[in-house]
Amino acid sequence: MKTKFSGILTLLLAFVVQLTFAQEKTISGTVSDNSGLPLPGVNILVSGTTNGTQTDFDGKYSIKANVGDVLVYSYIGQVTQKITVGTSQTINVVLEEDAAVLEEVVVIGYGVQSQRKSVQSVSVVNAENLENIQGISPQVLLQGQASGVQVVQSSGILGAAPVVNIRGTATISSGSQPLYVIDGVPLNDTDQGTNQGANQGLNPLADLNPDDIESFSVLKDAAAVSIYGSRGANGVILINTKKGSKDGVTRVSVSFDTSITEATDILEVMTASELKDQFVRAGRSIAGLPDGNFDWVDGVQQTGISRNVNASVSGGSQKTSYFVNFSKEDAEGFIIGNALKRTSARVNLSHQAKDWLKVGINLGVSNNSIDRVGSENSTFAPFTSAYLQSPWVLPFDDEGNFRNTGFIANVIAIETLDINDYKSDRVTGNVFVEAEILENLTFKSDFGIDRVFLDQIERSFEINSPDGYGFNNFSQQHKWLTTNTLNYKNKFNEVHSLDILAGIAYEKNEIRSITVEGTGFASDALLNVNSASTPTLTSSSGTNSALYSIFSRLSYDYKGKYLLESSIRRDQSSRFGVENRNGTFYSVGLGWVVTDESFMDNVTFIDRLKLSGSYGTAGNDRIGNFNSLGLFGSGVGASYNGVSGSSPTSISNPELKWELTKGYNFSLSGELFNNRLDFSVDYYDNDTEDLILNVPIPDEIGGPNTITSNVGSLNNKGFDVQLGATLLKSKDFSWYTSVNVGFNTNEITSLPGQNLDENGDEFIQSTASQRAVKGRSVSEFYLIRYVGVNPVTGDAEWLNKDGNVTTSPTADDREYVGSAVPDYIGGWRNTFKYKDFELSLFANFSQGNEIYVDGLRFVENPNSTFNKSRETMLNFWQNPGDNAYVPSSSSSTFATFAQRSTSQLRDGSFFRLKNATIAYNIPKKFLDKMNIFTNIRIFATGTNLFTLKADNLEGIDPEVTDVSSSLGQGETFFTPPQSKTYTIGLRLNF
Repeated sequence: MKTKFSGILTLLLAFVVQLTFAQEKTISGTVSDNSGLPLPGVNILVSGTTNGTQTDFDGKYSIKANVGDVLVYSYIGQVTQKITVGTSQTINVVLEEDAAVLEEVVVIGYGVQSQRKSVQSVSVVNAENLENIQGISPQVLLQGQASGVQVVQSSGILGAAPVVNIRGTATISSGSQPLYVIDGVPLNDTDQGTNQGANQGLNPLADLNPDDIESFSVLKDAAAVSIYGSRGANGVILINTKKGSKDGVTRVSVSFDTSITEATDILEVMTASELKDQFVRAGRSIAGLPDGNFDWVDGVQQTGISRNVNASVSGGSQKTSYFVNFSKEDAEGFIIGNALKRTSARVNLSHQAKDWLKVGINLGVSNNSIDRVGSENSTFAPFTSAYLQSPWVLPFDDEGNFRNTGFIANVIAIETLDINDYKSDRVTGNVFVEAEILENLTFKSDFGIDRVFLDQIERSFEINSPDGYGFNNFSQQHKWLTTNTLNYKNKFNEVHSLDILAGIAYEKNEIRSITVEGTGFASDALLNVNSASTPTLTSSSGTNSALYSIFSRLSYDYKGKYLLESSIRRDQSSRFGVENRNGTFYSVGLGWVVTDESFMDNVTFIDRLKLSGSYGTAGNDRIGNFNSLGLFGSGVGASYNGVSGSSPTSISNPELKWELTKGYNFSLSGELFNNRLDFSVDYYDNDTEDLILNVPIPDEIGGPNTITSNVGSLNNKGFDVQLGATLLKSKDFSWYTSVNVGFNTNEITSLPGQNLDENGDEFIQSTASQRAVKGRSVSEFYLIRYVGVNPVTGDAEWLNKDGNVTTSPTADDREYVGSAVPDYIGGWRNTFKYKDFELSLFANFSQGNEIYVDGLRFVENPNSTFNKSRETMLNFWQNPGDNAYVPSSSSSTFATFAQRSTSQLRDGSFFRLKNATIAYNIPKKFLDKMNIFTNIRIFATGTNLFTLKADNLEGIDPEVTDVSSSLGQGETFFTPPQSKTYTIGLRLNF
């Protein structure tokens, strides 16, 4: 009987197993939104398993499942649905919009806030807008993407630091760059200088892999930045790196791309025969000039090639999420000798250890190596030397060896032989613990670090530097900070929402540097500086700074309709005078969601309309650590009667404090026509006072002749406008367009008064061509006005102070002739999608600014021995009636033609196709057959493809500047242009 029972049980078990297998089947269907349009990329997972898939471009999917299994459909911005598998093999799903998720899109200081409830001015650039932008520099990803944010590449050299201004320039002599914060950690973001000088600062974000970035949040108004206190006056850019998801699906992504680069704009110079002919016309002898011809400008260029690979793994469960990424980039620039290699890795991990406890880590490490070249304003810089070098001077002798070409250096020899390496290792990240210690009350403790190790090596060989030259600098920058916050969130009676944040933070910065320099090397084979027979410089330095802060923010709303927000921060900084190390910064803002009022119920075309206004204060602490102190140094004048000593190098000012910006912001934003059109318009008015400037003191005091003080003020006001619209949307085709424009007026309202112009206005001389003037902008061009060559006489003519024509102007005839500050800047994006194809076009533009092309004083000087511009300098005046560019060689103005004037001033307005990408996603039906990939994306991208600009900017890039400070922007001196790049790439998702 027992045997019979066992047999029956076995039979029954086999039947059940067979039945189970029989119930497994392929489920297919379509996922769409509530308007009936298909949703591509929806995650579909069999609950409790790792079996999952995604919908294709048409919203279709197929997945194997058993009867009784639960399918989970999830998509960002939509309500997650769970459906139990029944007898049907077709399951079509409509996902509803999740309003709560859609609103949680704004990352702000020390938190996240619903966009609907925010009264701050924040521009968000998300992953979708970043996907098609190619760029080694993270700041370039922002260019033209956020209203009121100006990003200008300082040059086309790999690793060069861009200039970033948010709503104009808020300072004159202090640092003007915004504060960068990565996952809550403020960065060491000072430009890394070089022994070569000439504005050779390196990009402080060069170590960050752009592919790690999920989004940017640009905090623009005082209400948004006041929570960062003494560091917020220039704006704050929050960089949010990618994180894992909690849907149970592991995602693997691998991408490869290859690019070739060339210069966007090159000014043509003369051949040897053309230049000799120009000499003859000028009445100069060409006897003794050597034969031969070499194009130096072409000789310092090459076709740049870069290769980039990224590999990431991300995913998680309900308790744990992770993102791991590895990246390697190897790039050669279009200038010989310029290259960049970057290897980086990132791990972002969070874990819900208990219902009340969450822990996590965000960690990025990188190794960066840059082969550097000079940018400009040096005869050792490739483009400067190439433009000035005479074409009959050859780089090689008859035996193929490099020549020493004298004052105008043989830059081909320099870039081929010499060593100019910059290496950096960086570790940036934070660990955090977040605990719900009471109901609605959360405590978070965060510890962050930013450690940078820098090594710069220069070795110049005999052919370029007699006896040889060596330089080595090693420095370390260590930052650590700890932040502890309490956050209380609650809702009362379903109508009152309260969010209170209180925190305390401490930050310490340490910089250590050792420099060794020497000359006199017995052999070029000796590379180390300690092989030099004559050490010329051995020094070490160290500096520390600290910042202690307490802060709080309160957010309140009534029915989500009436909004109130305020913040306050108290900073104590070691950088300022002992009498003014403490500062308090605050903000208050109000908002009104108009569409929540009953009188708007019948206005159906407006989906959301919000009015908001705010006032706040923020500071700027971007000065050195010792500006308030009286310092002494050794050297010339520091010894007496043979006894070594020290002499004062700066005068102490115990009352020195940070620059203070006070600002208003008024905003109108909303969505129209079933959310197909979104817009925002902001008006701002920011006053900056207590500018930090060096003020002259009487010589009778002795020692330094200036003291660093708080004097002067300036104002920035204007409008930010953003508009986005889905112009067409159907099953197979969609067209989305967005445009942003930032209008800004910059005006200095007061200065110390030590310099007065002819009108009695205070000014600061910033460069030989510019002034910062009371009643005008910080970058005002002050030049003699050039008229042109008189077709009758052949004389070059200018205007004097009275507006009359003259052939002999003086410095007293200079006038204010324009500003480097644009009237407006902006960007325009268009995205077209047809089935599995995508075309993205992105342009940026600038209007109303002038640029000063200082190099023209040399290549358009008919009386010099330098090479000449082919575009203009072949057009000599010879006979009456000639409409010529160059005056008669017999005219007295022939020798003064190239003097500093508006002849070198150009309209800097431009419209540039910044990026064009065409991509193809392999259809899902083919991927299903392979059963390996969830997506394959093939793309081709062009960067800086064409530029509309003034006719007289032929061969000149309008989008570069050789000065990174506030004073002197908009000037260029043989600065290498930006690169034109062609990229092909492949992204594989598993």
